[in-house]
Amino acid sequence: MSQKKAKDILDEMTRDELLAWMRSSWHQRPKRSELLYLRWKIQSEALASDYQKEISSLDHLDFSVRDRYAAQCNATNNVAEKLRLLKLIEPYDSAMSAHLKRYKALDARQAKVDRLYEQIDVERNKEAV
Repeated sequence: MSQKKAKDILDEMTRDELLAWMRSSWHQRPKRSELLYLRWKIQSEALASDYQKEISSLDHLDFSVRDRYAAQCNATNNVAEKLRLLKLIEPYDSAMSAHLKRYKALDARQAKVDRLYEQIDVERNKEAV
């Protein structure tokens, strides 16, 4: 017998319903620093997950094979053999290039998340005054 996971009532509410409920039911509005912290936490967790996925995206490739092809390519003087080896190396280089491009995008996202974290302190200082 399979058990269905109960759906959270908040997931069923529309944005307008959720806002109306919060405004009528909650006595203390959240501070901007609390909102920024929540955003930072959600974005940090998503970013950590994306970094982990990207790190493991090259697990299926054995770069020692690529290095062996490169050594053979450098050792040979036969143009046809060099071309054949370069064609064997190309998928590895393409995968690494794509990985580095995606990693650079993740680093840019990390910089935005870091700025968001810095903004939390700014807001806390404003709220303390």
